[in-house]
Amino acid sequence: MFILFGALYLYTSLIGKYKSIKRLVTSLNLNSESKILDLGTGHGAFLIEIARKLKEPGKVFALDIWNRGDQSGNSIGETQQNIQSLGLASVSELVTGDMTKLSFEDNYFDYVVASLSIHNVKPKSSREKAIDEAYRVLKPGGKIVVLDIEHVKEYQNRLKHLGVSDIHIAHAGINGMYGALSTKILIATK
Repeated sequence: MFILFGALYLYTSLIGKYKSIKRLVTSLNLNSESKILDLGTGHGAFLIEIARKLKEPGKVFALDIWNRGDQSGNSIGETQQNIQSLGLASVSELVTGDMTKLSFEDNYFDYVVASLSIHNVKPKSSREKAIDEAYRVLKPGGKIVVLDIEHVKEYQNRLKHLGVSDIHIAHAGINGMYGALSTKILIATK
């Protein structure tokens, strides 16, 4: 059992999560001029797939506190190097910031996305603040898209508290299995 869970974790970390993100971004049918906020960008898996779909003036803002404790090798310099080497710098902007205190104006983004990041925010009241902030900066009709291995029901409840009724949750399948932990995908429309 440990070998199976270990193999699943390794597969998802190295291959599966990228497949899940690519499939999800494709399914969103992004307008190439969208404004998108990526919360907890890390090395940029979500950022890169989104940026590939954009053209100026479209832009993805990639926000992170760049804490190496949350993700090995996490740094703004490394992520900047990733987007520059792929030719995506013109539609990407890296931002150092806290997802519980966003410096963006209300109703600015067409999408707010987060992949395996909000669960790192402690305690629950701070995760709720992160969801509140994502909702605040999202345009009416915009979508919040969260991939996470825990607290997804909590995010759903917070969004309902904010008045969101169009919320869908799905499992990422085998590509989202971190051992015994299953990645869920939440998509909510403001």
